[in-house]
Amino acid sequence: MGKLLLSIGLIPLIYSHCLAQVNCPPQLPITLLGNTEYCVGTPGSELSVQESYDAYEWLPTSETSQNVLLPLGSYQLVVTHYTGCTDTLDIEVEQVSNPPQPTVTTSDTTEFCEGGSVTLSGPEGYPYYLWSSGSVSRDITVYESGTYVLSIIDWIGCISSSNSISVVVNPLPIAAFSPDLEDYGIEFNNLSVDATSYEWNFGDGNTSTGFEPTHTYTIDGSVDMYLVAINDCGTDTAFLNLANVNVEEMTPIKDLKLYPNPSNGLFTLKFSANSNDRVAINVFDLKGNLMDSFTMNQQVGTNNLTMDYSQLSSGLYLIQLGSESSSVVLRFEVN
Repeated sequence: MGKLLLSIGLIPLIYSHCLAQVNCPPQLPITLLGNTEYCVGTPGSELSVQESYDAYEWLPTSETSQNVLLPLGSYQLVVTHYTGCTDTLDIEVEQVSNPPQPTVTTSDTTEFCEGGSVTLSGPEGYPYYLWSSGSVSRDITVYESGTYVLSIIDWIGCISSSNSISVVVNPLPIAAFSPDLEDYGIEFNNLSVDATSYEWNFGDGNTSTGFEPTHTYTIDGSVDMYLVAINDCGTDTAFLNLANVNVEEMTPIKDLKLYPNPSNGLFTLKFSANSNDRVAINVFDLKGNLMDSFTMNQQVGTNNLTMDYSQLSSGLYLIQLGSESSSVVLRFEVN
């Protein structure tokens, strides 16, 4: 009997790999932030890419971050998309000069009397101005003594500064005095501020141009006298009514002292009185502004009063003690 042979052929299985083709756009968006020009005196241009990519190369440097600082030179930025697509951007970084030193012009002389002013002006054509006083205007009006410098800033951010401009404001004089009585002779203590000459009128027909004159009255009774303090900017007048040219009646306030002077604001006022009286105490700044005012009952003998003026700004002040028959003024300093 014959045999039947079956031939079973092996059929190979073939797997095919599908390759997806990525079509890169003709140009990836690259938005460069920052300025490719930088100022003399600064290290370079601060640049960054607005879009987020998988990789950045700033050739020929080794920088690979999204933000860089580049000095003068030619560069090529290569960005890589997550798909593997790349694109490039050529960059030229330049160093530019700062603007020329500005010249400040003035509307008038920079030395004037208190109450006046001068306008300082910078050159035209710049987007930003900055004065040493903090003003950001092109023009400023100055009322006080000081040194002023103008900085101009161009559109890139480059800065140039002017020479210093000195403004001098000369103060008006302030007249003040107090009498120091010895019998009928009176020595006047001159407490005036910022004066260069003086005119005294003693109220009895006699005058003096001395700094601290002594005057002997030959009459009794009430006398109105005054002191005119003078400087190149003007005059100021202080008045005093001597209620009676008599030692016992004219000097209810004697031996006036204010200490320590100068002080950080804590003072002791000490004086002697030969009668019980109501005393008005006023404190003024050198412009005549009233800073404090109160009254106290003086007693026969020594009087002491502690005062706290630490809240006042540093500077010179005047304190005036006045009763019905006399007025005394002292100058003191808060530091």
